[in-house]
Amino acid sequence: MKIVGMVPVYNEADIVEQVVRHLTGQGIQLVVIDNGSKDGSFEICRRFLGKGVLHVERLWTEKYDLRLTLRKLYKLALEHGPDWVLLSGADEFLESPYPGLTLCESIQTEAAKGHNLIQFNNFEFWPTEKDRNLRTRDVRGRIRYYTWNDDLQFRCWKVYPGIMVERFGCHESSGFPSAVRERVSPNKFVLRHYKIRSYEHGLRKVFSERLPRYSSEEIRLGLHVHYNNFTRDEHHFIIDSKQLTKYNDDGNWNLTKTFDGTFGAMNSPSNNKRPSGFQRKIRQFFRLTPRNM
Repeated sequence: MKIVGMVPVYNEADIVEQVVRHLTGQGIQLVVIDNGSKDGSFEICRRFLGKGVLHVERLWTEKYDLRLTLRKLYKLALEHGPDWVLLSGADEFLESPYPGLTLCESIQTEAAKGHNLIQFNNFEFWPTEKDRNLRTRDVRGRIRYYTWNDDLQFRCWKVYPGIMVERFGCHESSGFPSAVRERVSPNKFVLRHYKIRSYEHGLRKVFSERLPRYSSEEIRLGLHVHYNNFTRDEHHFIIDSKQLTKYNDDGNWNLTKTFDGTFGAMNSPSNNKRPSGFQRKIRQFFRLTPRNM
């Protein structure tokens, strides 16, 4: 069974090599689209061509266009004839929930059971006051505190004709064509997200590299709101460790949302699901969007 991972990249030079090494070491072959990075991320990814990375391409756009990026990534992935595909951010580590099995082996295990869609628990890791003096290059060793954020992460699925990859990328599980019945694995995999790695990194990412680049159309439809309540105050980037849980590399995770990393911007209800109005906007968005690039 062939699994191809899709990785969108924009200015993640301090972490993208670790992510690529992790995924390829887990048996996942990758296609990468770099959206005009200026920090060497593109060159880092190209170094892995033929070493687990199948293709690296540059996409130049003035604004960040989520649907365009996902469609191009999926088209690249399909060119390599995958049975399953996986979507990972350039600042995320996707992991197996089964001790002793690689990510690839675990996906094969779920496929053998008849499942066609895999859901992930999203654990957001944040810099804390206890990380300041740690100098290791491995972000997983340096940033040790996290909160469970959500499980609306349908990041791995069996390939069928007519899949709308954009919906998976917007945290909906309805990307399959109507003729295909979803068979979601009950075993949720692990997603470790390191979106902010220091105060300096956070300032640059939020106020220079993300907020100014989001498209007005996608903002109007309710996407990309997670940084809306950020200010330049340090408490939005360096989080009190008492609000988080320390991870001890033992596979034991706290499935409680102890900290809201959007500072209220998502306005999540108590059941941790997206508001119905958001879902309606997303569905309207895709109905109005041509399916061909």
